Amino acid sequence: METQNQSTENLLEQMAALQQEVAELKIAKLALEAQNRMLENMLNMAESPKPGEILDNILLQAFELSSKLTGAESGCLVFLGSNGAVQKSIPQEEDLTPVQLILTSESYINWVDNHRQTVPLADVLEIENLRSLFNQPPFMRSVLSVPILRKGKLLAVLTLMHSQPGYFGHVIANFMQSMSRQIALATEYARCYDELDSYSNQLRKELERAREIQRDFLPNPLVSLPGWEFVACFYPARQVAGDFYDTFRFPDGSVGLVVGDVCDKGVGAALFMGLFRSLLRIFSGYYSFELPKQTEEKIPDVVLPLAIDGELAEVPPNTVKVIDALKAIVLTNNYIAQNHQRLCMFATIFFGVLNPTTGVLTYINGGHVPPIILRASGALERLKPTGPAVGTIYNIDYEIKRVQLEPGDVVLSFSDGVPDARSPEDVPFTEQRLLSLLEAPASSAVSLVERIKTEIKSHIAEADPFDDITMLAVRQNLPISTN
Repeated sequence: METQNQSTENLLEQMAALQQEVAELKIAKLALEAQNRMLENMLNMAESPKPGEILDNILLQAFELSSKLTGAESGCLVFLGSNGAVQKSIPQEEDLTPVQLILTSESYINWVDNHRQTVPLADVLEIENLRSLFNQPPFMRSVLSVPILRKGKLLAVLTLMHSQPGYFGHVIANFMQSMSRQIALATEYARCYDELDSYSNQLRKELERAREIQRDFLPNPLVSLPGWEFVACFYPARQVAGDFYDTFRFPDGSVGLVVGDVCDKGVGAALFMGLFRSLLRIFSGYYSFELPKQTEEKIPDVVLPLAIDGELAEVPPNTVKVIDALKAIVLTNNYIAQNHQRLCMFATIFFGVLNPTTGVLTYINGGHVPPIILRASGALERLKPTGPAVGTIYNIDYEIKRVQLEPGDVVLSFSDGVPDARSPEDVPFTEQRLLSLLEAPASSAVSLVERIKTEIKSHIAEADPFDDITMLAVRQNLPISTN
């Protein structure tokens, strides 16, 4: 008989252990299903997010899912701000019942924070410090307090309630303890996403403002002179760019022509773009100018060594102070190399001074893509670099060169974003293709630039911009026929 009783006790113990194991498996299954459901909804929201709504949706989803899985009749989920005060609540504050309002109170949240674990309360009316809080309709007797913790910090408090005393047992408490970790992860994700979205919107506005300021650096309108055409196009790869172009008049009537490309892309390049452009304007304006005397003798295309502290060596006849403006390249180079060497920022720059009366273009090419002269006859010439990129080496020598422009000639200066423009298949536009577009003489600078722009846009199609694209074209118009 004793042996039979012992066998019965062992069997009952095994059945109890089995029931406990089944209960734990059910909890694990419910937790996994809930986790999968929350994860699926999070992914759906992330694919088409609405600013400011992800956190609200996650909180609502967590509350409704917890209530459904536990059979709770009422409850509340509060999300705490960085100062520990209630920032959001589900239901929303205006829809809370008197009892639900209790769950948003500082005293209740402090009570949950002190316990730091899921606590099932069989009957709140039997707990002295909670009786006064819950002793009002609608009467709720069972309460399950679930702290939502992330890295030791209380993010939120979920409270589930039922009118039946002892409704929330340890099985439900264990399940919600597991659920709380999933809610914490989802809540943290949503909070971070909303903060990132808010920051992104602010950054987007700042970048748009920076874009407006940078565009204001570019000349609008370009210089306008009788008998000459000046045309430019500018397409930044991002909100702000490192490319720039400029045209400006000197007191003597000469015209400054600049196309530059700061190394790198984005905000850093844009900041230096403004610095390079401003330095060139300021330094070139330090000098006075005189126009060369009219002469039938064509000025020879010679190389002049440029000095800062002395006169130009071997200056040919009729060469005057107009070329002093190009000292701005040397001064800019020295300023950048001396004051910003640590940042390793530099720019390739083509800087020319055009005498619109004689058609002589005096220039320095500081490591820039060689501009192209498309002669009226269809011949092509390149204005190769006369020195390194600006800002690389302190006190470097730059050479000055000059070229004679004739009626119908076009000077096309551009950044390397033109040949480097990429197709959706990542195929570059190439300089060879650009040169092929120049085989036919241009009737105007506008038509030439439009021809190139059309081809580049067709090549890029729907691809993301690879680099800034900048072009500046100058054309001496043909004389108007009187016949």
